[in-house]
Amino acid sequence: MAVTLKKIRSVLNGRPIKMSSDENDDNIEIKGIDYFAEQRPDLLPDYAYVIKGSDIQRRLDHKNCFIIIEDEPLDQKHIGTSGTNAILVDKDWNPETVVKRVRQLFEEQYRIGDSSIKILESCQQGYTIQQLLDLGYQLLNNPLLLVDVSLCFIAHSGGNNIDNEPLWEWTLSKGYVNKEYAKSVMTDDNQNEIDEGKEVLVIWETGLLNHRQLVGRVLKNNRPLAYLKLLEYHHPISESDQEILIMLCHAVAMTMEDANGSSQTASSLSDTFLIALLNQKMYDHEAIEERERIYGLKLYKNLFALVIRIDNRQNTNDRLYYLKRIYQNFFNRQTVIIYNGQLVILLDTITAEIQNEREMASFENLLEENDCTAGISKIFYHLYDFCEHYKQAHNALTLGDQLKKPGRIHNYDDLIIPHMILSFRGETNIKNLVHPVVKTLTELDEKKGSNFLDTLVAYINHNQDTTLTAKSLHIHYNTLKYRINRIIEITELDLSDSETLFNIQLSVKVNDILACL
Repeated sequence: MAVTLKKIRSVLNGRPIKMSSDENDDNIEIKGIDYFAEQRPDLLPDYAYVIKGSDIQRRLDHKNCFIIIEDEPLDQKHIGTSGTNAILVDKDWNPETVVKRVRQLFEEQYRIGDSSIKILESCQQGYTIQQLLDLGYQLLNNPLLLVDVSLCFIAHSGGNNIDNEPLWEWTLSKGYVNKEYAKSVMTDDNQNEIDEGKEVLVIWETGLLNHRQLVGRVLKNNRPLAYLKLLEYHHPISESDQEILIMLCHAVAMTMEDANGSSQTASSLSDTFLIALLNQKMYDHEAIEERERIYGLKLYKNLFALVIRIDNRQNTNDRLYYLKRIYQNFFNRQTVIIYNGQLVILLDTITAEIQNEREMASFENLLEENDCTAGISKIFYHLYDFCEHYKQAHNALTLGDQLKKPGRIHNYDDLIIPHMILSFRGETNIKNLVHPVVKTLTELDEKKGSNFLDTLVAYINHNQDTTLTAKSLHIHYNTLKYRINRIIEITELDLSDSETLFNIQLSVKVNDILACL
């Protein structure tokens, strides 16, 4: 392994002496270090040789690099010109210490190279994020913690054996960093530098921690996917540790991309925050509300969860990102995320209605144009309920398919009772939920061609108002009265029993569901 002349000069705190016309002296690679003696005939061209200034007896006209210890003022007549490079170091250094320090530099370079091979091999073998962190812990011998850009926990290695580091203990137990730390990161000067578009690969964090922490940025196209934290716990973090951490960040970035199909987790802080809520990585109400303020999510009090499914599955990944922008523009909201191969929208509204009739018609047209179907949750008021209402919207899509519901929008409000009924399928045959009155009238209608069941249902739905019921059925008032009396005679139905009337309405829904299955 080789190191550059510039690196050697840096670790020795030396200064260059220009004895060569080569403009790229700093980039010359040195492959070894040894002591220089005037009588040595076997100088290697890619080695550096150490000599005291007082030991130089003649002009150094060799095509080598010399590390000269300035134990006395250097005589200019000893400085060569024909391809010679020299580093002048302070008199406090001795040759043995210089050789030892430079050899240590070669060992560190070898360690970096060996680590890079292991990390590359791990990528080729398809390591998971956890396996990569375990490898990193072996290479760096300090604990590692990976969080996403909303500072929610992803994985760790070596963190279980940490004492006297409350912030790490909090993150490992709660699944996210605490409020004080989140604030400090969001207002850190390094964060401003990142926002200005500079590719800062590592950041030192101190202050709230009892140990120093080196944070590597896991990037894709200079946008953060996550942060990989290396805690200076077992031993000091060296420059080679820093380079290995950067390589590990690159490997984690590739693995995160593979796991998600694309780098969707880094689209914005709000995206990763909402994804963390859906993954239930955050559950503390105060922490969620604090994170909402930190990320500037200014929402109206009424909230809905929408799940949009692409029905044509061709080129889904490309279309997801295209449609994400389409729906962001339509709703004028940035709270549109890609999650589990679908679009999820957190929609906030001033009124308790998700949209007016005209807006809903436009939304349905947009869904139709893009071959999509949407599920909509019930209304909710707090972000910590987002995950539960996402499930409602997702269930609305599934129920709409099962029940063969027409249209592109399925509202969970309209599907709650069918959802409850279908949930019984694992417990009992749902045919057993049908009330005897409904069974009797169904059989009679099928046998006689009558319309008793529809008449009874309409009568119940219109609160037993004969005028409204007759009008809705387009029959004469007397015809309705005859049918109702006949129904009572056949089934001995008590129309004053509200429990029975509810069971009849429920039975009709069960029959509708059975017809779809």
